[in-house]
Amino acid sequence: MPLSRRRLVTLVAAVAAAGLAASGCAAQAAAVKVGGDTVSRSDFEDELDAYSASDTLYPDPEASGVTGELAGSYGQDFVADLLQQRIFFMLAAQVFDERGLELTDGDRSAASDQLDQQLQGAADDFPREVHDELTDDFARLTKLQEELGAEGFDEALIEAADGTDIEVSSHYGSWDPDQYSVVPPEGPAPAPGDGGGEQPEDPSAAP
Repeated sequence: MPLSRRRLVTLVAAVAAAGLAASGCAAQAAAVKVGGDTVSRSDFEDELDAYSASDTLYPDPEASGVTGELAGSYGQDFVADLLQQRIFFMLAAQVFDERGLELTDGDRSAASDQLDQQLQGAADDFPREVHDELTDDFARLTKLQEELGAEGFDEALIEAADGTDIEVSSHYGSWDPDQYSVVPPEGPAPAPGDGGGEQPEDPSAAP
């Protein structure tokens, strides 16, 4: 699928170069499941909140498509782009672990500097957990590119995407395996914390 593969390479390059500038009783429902790994809706919405609250990245949230039609909601494309970024980060982490690579303090320090530069310092205002996770995400991408080279990196991400079961909560949309993208749901995007549709099962949830 040449067109789809080029699209993934473009999207991965955008993540690496610019960062896409841009509950149950016992456990939280998952926003996305990539293989055996999940990101809870709560954690994903923390990430949404961090990006959307940045005046540096989005001085005019409405014009930038950050805000949705409903009060307190996010724009569908904004949510889809950020979830898509999170999926690619999860795929990169999978490839990283499969190759037995490890991050050093130096890797994280360099990635933190890169993150601050690419997000124009906005990451400094992110909650610590969000900032640290993004730092590790960027560090893994950089180390993988150094280890595999640009072509090998692209091929590894494509192979991981093709060979991994990816499920997106219908609250946020659906995963299109042909286009390697998150497709927003029909209708206005729900406000953070609202219930909505079926969720990918979180394997860590208690019975």
